[in-house]
Amino acid sequence: MTAREQTMTAEGFRRFVSDILGIAEEVLTPRTHLVHDLAVDSLKLVELMIQLEKVLDKKIPSDVAWEILTMGEIYQYYLRHAEKKDDR
Repeated sequence: MTAREQTMTAEGFRRFVSDILGIAEEVLTPRTHLVHDLAVDSLKLVELMIQLEKVLDKKIPSDVAWEILTMGEIYQYYLRHAEKKDDR
């Protein structure tokens, strides 16, 4: 199993999001709202969801993608689906 296939810790996930969005890790807390707090635009959000789909090897429905906009919500979504992937 490669490092990419293992479930990311909260810190690793924050680094993952930080790299994609070009935002400092320190500002990414569980309550950080990507649109309201950080003014992340829709193109960056789509890029984040695409990269998350690649990591999870699963399509994220577009309606769900627009409902999970805080770091905590995104990480919880990731954990739920990463665990299912690990069970395969």
